[in-house]
Amino acid sequence: MESTSKLRKNLFSLVVITIAGAMIYGLPYFRSYYYDAYLTTYHLTNTQMGTFGSMFGIFGMISYLFGGVVADMVSPRKLMSTSLILTGVGGFLHLMHPNYVMLLAIYAMWGFTSLFAFWPSLLKSLREIANENEQSKAYGFMDGGRGIVYAIDGVCIVAIFGYFSKVSSEAAGLNGVITYYSIIAVLLGILVFILLKDNKPSVEVEKVEKQEKFSVAQIVEVIKMPALWILSIILCCTYVMNIAFYYFTPYATSRFGMAATAGAVVTIAAQYVRPVAAFTGAIFADKIGRSKVMYVTFSLMAICTLLMVIMGNMSSAIFIVLCILIYLGMYGAYSLVFSMMEEGGIPIRVSGTAIGLVCTLGYLPEVIVPFCSGKLLDTFGAGGYRYMFIAITIIMVIGIVMLTIWDKYVEKVKNSKEKVVENETYSNEAYSEV
Repeated sequence: MESTSKLRKNLFSLVVITIAGAMIYGLPYFRSYYYDAYLTTYHLTNTQMGTFGSMFGIFGMISYLFGGVVADMVSPRKLMSTSLILTGVGGFLHLMHPNYVMLLAIYAMWGFTSLFAFWPSLLKSLREIANENEQSKAYGFMDGGRGIVYAIDGVCIVAIFGYFSKVSSEAAGLNGVITYYSIIAVLLGILVFILLKDNKPSVEVEKVEKQEKFSVAQIVEVIKMPALWILSIILCCTYVMNIAFYYFTPYATSRFGMAATAGAVVTIAAQYVRPVAAFTGAIFADKIGRSKVMYVTFSLMAICTLLMVIMGNMSSAIFIVLCILIYLGMYGAYSLVFSMMEEGGIPIRVSGTAIGLVCTLGYLPEVIVPFCSGKLLDTFGAGGYRYMFIAITIIMVIGIVMLTIWDKYVEKVKNSKEKVVENETYSNEAYSEV
């Protein structure tokens, strides 16, 4: 029997993995914090800007289906290390003031290094450093820890951008941020290679991994489950906000005349709200039910986004408050979707396949939202934000409708299980009488 202190023994490794899991995404996403400055510096349209996110998201979809195969073939330590270093190299290439085509290539490279190659390896490493009864703690610490890292990182990049923009230009500020992320990614890659070990997975993890090997039969079985499709749509609806909120920064700079640094704070504030929302949502979900908490989070996002549409003369302070409330709903909802699988009757033996398919479908907004948002802004100018917010509100309402369908489906599954138990009890009693 394995010691329950395995995670404690690997606490240092967990910290390194958490920091690496946060900082590798600084380069692919920093453009959203300084949206207008990025557009101006690299002479881009909003549609082109959105294409970067779509390019990055395509690799994310592929990674959820096939990235795990790569993680099984190559040592997670080596794969994570190489991914971090190559991501940093992409950052240094970005300093060469590339044109649009070169930028597309860089974002495609980041999609491969930070999603397809890196993320499945990180998840596998987490499973290896903890016993079976510590898996939730490992993932929970990592996700909450990433939020803390992002919060600290946000202060750093605001200071870096603000300083170089003041003494030189916004282009210099962007280069300062790129250099910062690139150096950290390379250093983390070296540290991961030196400090982490190639752990032998526990017996429990090996058993689960064997169950999660690619299987066409399992895919067909899962595809036939209504729960898969309902959860995919619910995840898709909530993830729309996880991508769309990055447009709050350019909206703040164009609508309220905020400076680039102040506008970035609007988006970065989400990372301060993230740990609070995720932990609070989880606590209440255990007490009152997951779908009930999700009703609140979706309603919060829908109402606050609608207020952004109808309150044309709101102040910047009110806008920031609405953003914070949206962040509470966004991160409160996002962390609960996968915890709903059991009540939907999805068996543990096909949970790996189910998660992969739900992620592939549910994370479609990563590909679609950036491109569509950019197209709206290029077509309607500042008025495009209004249409964007209306669309988001409608999608949040769709999420609420899907939650209602989910509740009815769960009730059906529950009644079905109770009926099976009653039949078994009746059969046993009849057999005893005989």
